[in-house]
Amino acid sequence: MSTSVTGEKSNLREAVASRRRARSAGDRVLAAEAIALHAAALPALVRARRVAAYLSLPSEPGTAPLLEMLVGRGVEVLVPVSRPDRTLDWAAYEPGAVVAGALGVPAPTGPTLGPEALATCDVALVPGLAADHAGNRLGRGAGYYDRALADFTGVTCAVVFEDELLPHVPREPHDQPVDLVLTPSGTFRPEREQKP
Repeated sequence: MSTSVTGEKSNLREAVASRRRARSAGDRVLAAEAIALHAAALPALVRARRVAAYLSLPSEPGTAPLLEMLVGRGVEVLVPVSRPDRTLDWAAYEPGAVVAGALGVPAPTGPTLGPEALATCDVALVPGLAADHAGNRLGRGAGYYDRALADFTGVTCAVVFEDELLPHVPREPHDQPVDLVLTPSGTFRPEREQKP
């Protein structure tokens, strides 16, 4: 791992975290609603039968309205459960059936389906601190999603605030790019070869 890339990532994570802490609760609510509205028109989600999503942390772009929209359309939604080996398991999302999981991350209370359940999803909506115009995503640094997405063949979509869609995000070989970036202002298709 390059020391300069590691340092760049660390500095960017700190800057984004600081901006996120400064956002008002009202701004977060409006952002979450806007993200759900844009997602509702996203062709990949309109066609999807099963979607991997996540239960957002308070500082992240909110996913509650997005999850509600998907469930309301009859889409089966899977959300992650962090495992001790730093991989993700998956469970069906049931509104209200959520507890504080590992590392304080919200987790579903239902039975887990195994890490391989991700492969059955048409779309994976993933958290990020930032994403760039080439589809590179900056996560929190633990690599859970990069490991989970390594063999995923569906459409991957990072969810970030609009000011977190940047011209460049530092990238390492293990970082998994995304096909789309969803923000409160709309959907961005990165400038790279898309999956069919």
